[in-house]
Amino acid sequence: MHRLLVFSCAIALTLLLAELAHAGKPVWCHEVRRGDTLTAIARRHRASVSELRRLNRLGPNAIPRPRTILMLPAVRDLRRGRLDLSRPPMVARQHRLRRESAAAARERLSRMRNLAMVEHFRRSGLLVEVPLKTRTYYVEGVGSRFRVARPWTRQFVEQIARAFHDLFGRPLRITSLTRTTARQRELRRTNPSAAPATGPVQSTHLTGAAVDISKRSLSEAEIAWLRTVLARLKARGLIHAAEEFREPHFHVLVRKVYATYARALRSPILAGGC
Repeated sequence: MHRLLVFSCAIALTLLLAELAHAGKPVWCHEVRRGDTLTAIARRHRASVSELRRLNRLGPNAIPRPRTILMLPAVRDLRRGRLDLSRPPMVARQHRLRRESAAAARERLSRMRNLAMVEHFRRSGLLVEVPLKTRTYYVEGVGSRFRVARPWTRQFVEQIARAFHDLFGRPLRITSLTRTTARQRELRRTNPSAAPATGPVQSTHLTGAAVDISKRSLSEAEIAWLRTVLARLKARGLIHAAEEFREPHFHVLVRKVYATYARALRSPILAGGC
């Protein structure tokens, strides 16, 4: 009996510590686990069952399956700017460029040497066109011949932009996509902090898998949301991401595996998980 009591207390303490560790983190969704009920989920997140059903468009008798991701009422607080997402900047760490370049090499992503190579990759479907302007994002400062990306990178842009637009009601600004070696050299002349065009730490923009998301004109809440989501995607091994401050933007290298993740995402607002 004594051992059983000690064991039960240990389990309770573990669950309490897990709850405390989770407390304070922005939570706007819940991944259903085996044994979860809507009543228990609603109680845990201080919501009502009817709220959960309405928010997730669940019928009166629908029972969410394990691994289903449910949106929580906190999504509304996100939309209204009332959810505290205070988070430190994603400062680039030492050897960041080397790690990024190595990741691109492991995925055997060719670097674009010239525009002829870009066009060849576009015709073969290895690079796809990114629209100049959509309802949820627009591309600025990128010539039409460079407005292409790897298919999974365009998926990432479309999903994060749709989530941003759904929450904050305005489009994201994309300021860089694919570059050639010559274009990267030109950029280095005016921006010495830009990655090299050749060598072991050459820019991943040459692969077509990287994208820059501008921070100019974004509110603190919008920047904090982007930091939170990008950090979660990074922790899942789906992207490499860092903030740059001279020309304020988020630099993101999107991994191939994002394509698989994107297909399973029920709503872009759930990007990064719970």
